[in-house]
Amino acid sequence: MIYNACLGASLGRLAQLRESRAYREACQLPKGVRHSEAARNRAEAFKRANEQVGFREYDLHAYAQQFGHAWVGERLDSFTIQKVATRAFQAVQQYAFGKRGKPRFKGKGWYDSVEGKTNSSGILWRENVVKWLGLELPAILPPDDQVIEHGLTSRVKFVRLVRRKLNQRTRFYAQLICEGQPYQKEKNQPGQGVVGLDIGPSTIAIVSQRSATLERFCAELEPQQK
Repeated sequence: MIYNACLGASLGRLAQLRESRAYREACQLPKGVRHSEAARNRAEAFKRANEQVGFREYDLHAYAQQFGHAWVGERLDSFTIQKVATRAFQAVQQYAFGKRGKPRFKGKGWYDSVEGKTNSSGILWRENVVKWLGLELPAILPPDDQVIEHGLTSRVKFVRLVRRKLNQRTRFYAQLICEGQPYQKEKNQPGQGVVGLDIGPSTIAIVSQRSATLERFCAELEPQQK
């Protein structure tokens, strides 16, 4: 409901923006090369036009504040509501830039993820437990998973809850957006030296200073008619 409301507000403000005189005047300015004075003047003109109609991410955050004072505020914290507003605004912004099609309103059950802004308020990760507005969800961690162990030793920036429907069952996952470098398995460590590849229609030859192999090219795609 919040996403659809913010999406409708964003689309309405985009329509107002395109009808405004400031926007039309900004479109007529020369583009210029990147980082040139003409390009900066054009960017400033669009910035002023966006500010006049409130077509900015911050403006959508201010618009979404009203939902925190309604019954929805009992179930969603302010940071999560802001991220929902950000998601709707970015979808409309990509549409305005011509990079994506017109975003659609979501029906019941179509919205499958929510996330916070920090790990200090809203959706929290504390000692392998997700805590959110009095709700506590202990995480089921697979044993001996080096990737997860590495991630849990890093600082958690924010938490995302994702719903997946697998085998006619609804499952929830916590995605931790962490700080630092991702874990790299030992078998994927980069080596040193020169490697030569000879790709044929059905085989691939791999030659290095240490070994030489001849393998079936895309063996998993072999015909299965027999």
